[in-house]
Amino acid sequence: MDNRELLALAEGQKEYMVNMRRTLHRIPERGFAEHKTQAVVMQALDDMGIPYTTERTWVIGLIEGALPGETVALRADMDALPLEEPEGCPFRSEHPGMMHACGHDAHTAILLGAARLLHGMKDRLHGRVKLLFQPAEETDGGAEPMVAAGAMENPHVDRVYGLHVMPNLPVGTVETRPGTLNASTDTVKLTIRGEAGHGAYPDRGTDAIVCAAQVITALQTLVSRNLSPLSSAVLTIGVIEGGTAQNIICDEVRMRGTLRTANAQVRAMMSRRIAEVAQGVAQAMGCTAEAEVVPGYAALVNDEHEAARVRRIAAGLFGEEHAVIKAEPSMGGEDFSFFCDCAPGAFFHVGCVKPEWMPAPPLHSRDFRLDEDCLVIGAAMHAALVLDGQ
Repeated sequence: MDNRELLALAEGQKEYMVNMRRTLHRIPERGFAEHKTQAVVMQALDDMGIPYTTERTWVIGLIEGALPGETVALRADMDALPLEEPEGCPFRSEHPGMMHACGHDAHTAILLGAARLLHGMKDRLHGRVKLLFQPAEETDGGAEPMVAAGAMENPHVDRVYGLHVMPNLPVGTVETRPGTLNASTDTVKLTIRGEAGHGAYPDRGTDAIVCAAQVITALQTLVSRNLSPLSSAVLTIGVIEGGTAQNIICDEVRMRGTLRTANAQVRAMMSRRIAEVAQGVAQAMGCTAEAEVVPGYAALVNDEHEAARVRRIAAGLFGEEHAVIKAEPSMGGEDFSFFCDCAPGAFFHVGCVKPEWMPAPPLHSRDFRLDEDCLVIGAAMHAALVLDGQ
């Protein structure tokens, strides 16, 4: 199948995808609470005649080609964010305090459109296509339990792909990157303990707040003095809690933060040094410190061959100038990494705004919006990745 024919087939799914995206946009749901969303996906697959399995709130469809070949998996996340959508959208969220502000409604509609396209040619399709409709990307992470439940087996997945709409790229642009595309996302928990006392007699207590301030300051030197300038890491303390009254020396401070790293070696070093620095500073000030780094999403590392495939296909469909290599990894997280642990894969970005909208509101903003022409781009990429080499 040539590129013009494939683009025409993807364009033929546009009305369906727009209607599906708007249906989903009206019913945004939190991670592992996507019951209405799951029902919409199941009904859509039933209407296509595509068999599927479900567990919790995920759905896994399977298109069986008539000819032998690989099993290729395509993933779409489905959950939304706890934001109140502004007035004005004709298909505005019907769930107060929830909004599809990250484009997961578009991702799900794109995968359903690609499924319709591919299922329509199953008599000449080689191999199988697994459709991974994933919950909870924004919260606890749905990819890891899906993998643990066997999503990448029976049949075993040979290649896996996922996409994300991006409002910093114009419609028609596809972006990817070989190697690390997204950082790991770990949670840092720190507790500083001192000794309570009267604020008027500081020598009779041990101030956990003063100690915590010194710990935070010292931790900021890890990136600047323990890490090569050519490596990437972010350590942010976003919560600090302690104290009961203005005239009482605080005996306990609790802090929480996030650690973002671009590879496993930096991740291990930063986790170790956070504990060492916190405990060392606390001891020097007469306090104690407990430090825990709770693992989150691993870094998303694209297979070099599969990233090259994505770029080659995008260039063929949309032109070399619209197939972009991202210069640096993002420090944002993406749990597609768990699927990439099981099979060679690649994640890519699809531009979703008109050029005249730029600079556009970012992801996770209540003002986020997208140009629905991006649905055709996404569906064409998904289908082309499955068909490549057939």
